Amino acid sequence: MAHLSLLSPRAKSGAGGGEDSGGHPALRAAEDDQSLRAEALIGCSGSSSSSLSSSSTPTPNSVDLSLLSRWRLEIQPLVLSLLSLKEAARTSLVSRNWRKLWTRYPNLCFDGSKDGSTDMDSVKIESAKFIETVSSIIQQHSGIGLNKFSVRCSLQMDSSDVLNRWICFATASKAKIIDMNLWPKGNYVEPTKQVHHFPLEALGAQDHPFIQCLFLTNVSIKPRSDLYGFTKLRSLHLHCIQIIGDLSGLLLNCSSLEDLEVIACSGVTDLNIPHQFNKLRKLLISNMRIQMVQFHVPNLSHFVYKGTMVPIVLHGCSKLQEATLTFHKTWLEEDNNKVLGHVFHGIPSISAVKVLHVHAKMRTNQLAWTSQVHTLTTRPACMFLNLRHLTYEIVIFTKLPNNYSGILQLAQYLAFAPQLEMLELHIAILITDRAISMKQMLYHVSVGRCWRGEGVSYHMGRHDHLKTVYMSGFRCYRAQVDLLCGILDTSPVLEHVTIEPMVRIPYSLELMNLGIPRDEICEWAHRASDRFGKTITVAKRPQQKC
Repeated sequence: MAHLSLLSPRAKSGAGGGEDSGGHPALRAAEDDQSLRAEALIGCSGSSSSSLSSSSTPTPNSVDLSLLSRWRLEIQPLVLSLLSLKEAARTSLVSRNWRKLWTRYPNLCFDGSKDGSTDMDSVKIESAKFIETVSSIIQQHSGIGLNKFSVRCSLQMDSSDVLNRWICFATASKAKIIDMNLWPKGNYVEPTKQVHHFPLEALGAQDHPFIQCLFLTNVSIKPRSDLYGFTKLRSLHLHCIQIIGDLSGLLLNCSSLEDLEVIACSGVTDLNIPHQFNKLRKLLISNMRIQMVQFHVPNLSHFVYKGTMVPIVLHGCSKLQEATLTFHKTWLEEDNNKVLGHVFHGIPSISAVKVLHVHAKMRTNQLAWTSQVHTLTTRPACMFLNLRHLTYEIVIFTKLPNNYSGILQLAQYLAFAPQLEMLELHIAILITDRAISMKQMLYHVSVGRCWRGEGVSYHMGRHDHLKTVYMSGFRCYRAQVDLLCGILDTSPVLEHVTIEPMVRIPYSLELMNLGIPRDEICEWAHRASDRFGKTITVAKRPQQKC
């Protein structure tokens, strides 16, 4: 709960109510060092004029009082930057010149979201105290030099007037950063149905644009193309927002935007933005029920997408450094056959990327093997010539893991990244046959049935630059064995090959990592090492040897 205290830092510490530093010694040491530096500055600049002028005889080393006064004014903002809000309030005890200093504190951050009592009466009391504290502080604050205004709490719908007053204070003070997170306590699932409205028009009510970072969570907005005041906006994060209006029109006015996040927002069916964002560096789109993504982003360096497989077009995206794509599970068999290759043949506009992470879930009830794999893929539209580091995380739902060959699609897609140097492949295979018991499922999944045949070096293009391969969840299933054999056979400069039997994807780990057949996996690794002349390291747990 945000509140002010006029106790000195040491008196407060002695009373057992010190600042919350999480109990970590490093954090406490940092805070102590910060306070000592601030105290030293306060001690120098807080000296009264009378004490300096008490000497009856001027000396050559006498301090120019006007110079000292100017120095005090210059150092006060530095002192404030080293203090917390509570400590800044205590500076009013230093001297008359410091009495109102805290009213210019630059970063007002109020957090009422910490877990407390679940009793409804107690929650109401805590909420009322929080509102009273925040309102009291902003009423006394001068608004001068406000850099950041942040509120994290859960407000009842009857508190809209209070919220509006807080927003008016932040906008009237021309805060550069506004962060309003009204996510309710204990809600970790989905946005609430009733939310407070955030008035975007208030950000354009001042003489000139001032807002640089706007972070909104669990509110509603009404964006329009005629809203102004956003030309200096560099970061816009919209999390769980009810969007009522023209988001594309609002973004048209954000000519300085560098960082855009849109997560789990409603009211938007497409993110089709026709105008160009010359300064956008980071773009994150997650859990949006949209049909298409289209941006003009010539300087984009980081792209993150999480959702269903939809058309994604990033025009002019030639400077992309890193992309992370997470595709939701689909229940259509034909879509499952496309999910691994969707990056290569469905999103050619990211072909300039250097580091690529792909997360996918696949489900199949049909059996397929290498003779059929070529029918499951389509030729990518372009080559990924800059790709150096590729990571796949794949969760597979199947009845018989040794009869499923879906991941062999990667054998073809890897050929379209001829400069690839590092490949990481993390796999978790879950048995979905409802006819077997949980005990049988546990045995089948955790103990598994290693493929007894020799791995087939499936036809692949050469990987002349591939140096490192790391595969987790490796249980010697047939598709895993064939894929790795193909890589070993076509990578002449391969230096490091590591297979890890443990599943690393956070998906039913307790079930997946019991009874791992390590001896069989180690035996296969030794045979494959001799066969291809390359050392294969089996990652081991402590006190285990291969």
